[in-house]
This record gives sequence, C-alpha cells and structure tokens, in this order.
Amino acid sequence: MKKFRLLLLFASCASLLMTTSCSVPPNAEEDPNADAAYKRAHRTEMYRKAQSSEPSIQQ
Repeated sequence: MKKFRLLLLFASCASLLMTTSCSVPPNAEEDPNADAAYKRAHRTEMYRKAQSSEPSIQQ
C-alpha cells in the first residue's frame, strides 16, 4: 500500500510539473503588451547578452 501511495504521489507531482512548465504564449492580437512581455521573458541568455547596453570585457 505504501508503494502505491508513493507511486501516486510521484505521478501527481510529475503531471503538475509538466503542466506548469509548458506555458502557452498569450495571443498577440488580444493583448500585445502581454505578448511582448512573454517574448522578453523567454529570450535566450546569449540573445540578452548581445542586446545589453553594457560593454562586454573580453580577455
């Protein structure tokens, strides 16, 4: 019985993790500001470094 509860707990945590990690982008036609904020938040780190105004120090 304990193994079944553990398996059930694991399955519920996994399904919760999968649903929260797969976020759906907002509709740009309905809310352009939310769409722009979503795109800014999901940029890659290399893109953020290339677009930053701070000069990069290369050695």
